[in-house]
Amino acid sequence: MKSILSLFIAFLVIGNLSSQESYIIQGSVEIDSLKGQIVLSTFDPIKQVKNKIGETSILEDGSFEISFLFKHPDLYRLDLPDRLGLYLTIDEGQKLIQVMLDEKKEFAVDGSSDTKKLMAYDFFRKQSNLKWVRPTYQAMSAASKSGDQEAEIAAVEAYVKNSKIHRKELIDFSEKEIGNSIALFGTALRWTGDDEISRLEILVNNFARKYPDLPMTKSMQEKVNRYKKVAIGAHAANIVGQDLSGSAIELNKQLGKYTLIDFWASWCRPCILQIPDLQKSYAEFSSKGFEIFSFSVDRSESKWIEAAGKYDMPWVHASDVKGWQSQVAADYNVTFVPFNLLLDQEGKIIAKNLHHKTLYNFLNELFERVE
Repeated sequence: MKSILSLFIAFLVIGNLSSQESYIIQGSVEIDSLKGQIVLSTFDPIKQVKNKIGETSILEDGSFEISFLFKHPDLYRLDLPDRLGLYLTIDEGQKLIQVMLDEKKEFAVDGSSDTKKLMAYDFFRKQSNLKWVRPTYQAMSAASKSGDQEAEIAAVEAYVKNSKIHRKELIDFSEKEIGNSIALFGTALRWTGDDEISRLEILVNNFARKYPDLPMTKSMQEKVNRYKKVAIGAHAANIVGQDLSGSAIELNKQLGKYTLIDFWASWCRPCILQIPDLQKSYAEFSSKGFEIFSFSVDRSESKWIEAAGKYDMPWVHASDVKGWQSQVAADYNVTFVPFNLLLDQEGKIIAKNLHHKTLYNFLNELFERVE
């Protein structure tokens, strides 16, 4: 009986392997100085995780070739020397993909229409960023150099506003140009919730009708569902981490006051610039029932602790020191900072992204109503 069962299991394994095919990526590099290894990985843009599946070297004539076992449509990352890289969205039937890198370090791809759509999205994303977001960073830098704090704050407020416009444009592009292509998975990192939840849900539902059983389908559905869980009116998920002393801390044990969950990082200039306004709101309203629960997406524990002390932030601090791999960041769909949510005493979300004077004014009206 045991031998029959073993044969049956072996048959299943062999049958499963035989259903998978070898796909090939062929490439040419026109940069003579670019030598070394090329690595192919699968990539999850939501969890920000790469899994290496292949490796090869650039030959003397600039060519390379990687073959890999194709399991199902997926998002891949091709990493070249000198920090050059390209995302590939490979669907069934795209068995031979050709990648060209020219002297200007620009990529061209043949053999994968889905990859071309993702490349078009990335080009559009960069142009939209240059139009809406980059100028606000330049304004922040100029104001910082001149010591004009008011101009810095105005630039941060413009950054928050323009970032929202930028992300809305990306969803517009996805609706018009990507649709139910597997390239949609490559855009998931830069999704935004709130006003866009219904649009994202339509995109993902349409995708699921075409690809009901893919891992990426489940991943995108889960992300949309997490947006619903952190929408205004929802109850905030518990946050578990460590405080500045290394002790365990939980959000649920801090409730009972109006609580601002503030996602930030020591390396985030807009986050640092909003600290004086957080300090003002905390000083004014903490005695009336207001608390701040700051969660850092730093990867360096020492830099997180140093910044919290340097900038005099006398409220509750927490982190898991995992950066963008943080499960807390994933649970709250945090893909940019500063990002915040205001909770009532029971933990229900009543407002989001209240920055600078907007936060103070909201709290002032809130406590006037409460009194």
